[in-house]
Amino acid sequence: MAIESIHRKLEHTSRIAAAIGGYGIIFISVMITVDVFLRKFAGMTLGGASEIAGMVFAVATAISYPFVLFDRANIRIDVVYARVPMKIRAFLDMVALVAMLYFGYRLTESTFQLFMKSWNGGSKSVGVINIPLWIPQSVWVAGFALFTVTTVILLIFAGINIFRRNWDQVNRFAGVPSIEQTIEEETYIEEDAEQGEAR
Repeated sequence: MAIESIHRKLEHTSRIAAAIGGYGIIFISVMITVDVFLRKFAGMTLGGASEIAGMVFAVATAISYPFVLFDRANIRIDVVYARVPMKIRAFLDMVALVAMLYFGYRLTESTFQLFMKSWNGGSKSVGVINIPLWIPQSVWVAGFALFTVTTVILLIFAGINIFRRNWDQVNRFAGVPSIEQTIEEETYIEEDAEQGEAR
């Protein structure tokens, strides 16, 4: 089915984006550490380290959002959710996705307006590096746009499975993971890592 193929491709793309975001966080951690040591022992600085760190952190966070959705790692209060039948959970998952879609749309809209303002006004960062703000903001917008598209795909996917009465599928792709599912996923990851080391 086409939607399932899109789902797989988006999930793969989100993993790559999250990995890039993770490497970005590692990069700024190393950069700030080096900057601190240079200030302490050499009386000099890299210049613009905090400014670059802020930009990279904002971008890394935005492009990692889609993976959070696919991995179902977003925080949800499940006091009631865990005690209702699977059918009701599926509809609650749909409500959660609609709310997430609205959140993603507003984020994308506001950051795009900020990007256009920087683009049209030629705004530049006020720090040492003095780069056009539209450069980091464009990636920022792209991350939120991917997050919104991901939410739409998950919403369609959940809707199709609700129509088919596949309540388990809705939960597996859009619901709060159960303890059993979490254990199963963690066990699979550990087994996969062990097999990789064996090779």
